[in-house]
Amino acid sequence: MASLTPCNITQWLGGGAILFGCERLGDFLSDTLSLPVPGAVVGLLLLLCGLMLYGRVPRGLARISTQLLYLLPLLLLPAAVGVFFLRDLTISDWFALCTAIVFGTLISLTLSALLLRKLLHQSTGAERRD
Repeated sequence: MASLTPCNITQWLGGGAILFGCERLGDFLSDTLSLPVPGAVVGLLLLLCGLMLYGRVPRGLARISTQLLYLLPLLLLPAAVGVFFLRDLTISDWFALCTAIVFGTLISLTLSALLLRKLLHQSTGAERRD
């Protein structure tokens, strides 16, 4: 963890403001346009588009995102606890739930691996040019 200097705190606050602003804007657009997609997903897409236009990840956003990724398992606990209390599901419900979890995990891992490979390829190409 980086030391708490005024510069670091400012960068963290800026990164947090970007995340919060994208989430709020996504909620606003989802509600206003009556989109069938949750506002947080719309916010993530807005953040992705903004980062693609900007061309890189701002330092503050990278720092706060790294810290949030460390806490990600804690964010999944409520969903895991919620599944534990689903006793009245039928066998077909459990089959559908397990299938969705397995395929969702496989799709996420595949997309993450493809993205990592592309980013590593770009990073090694940029190092060769330097």
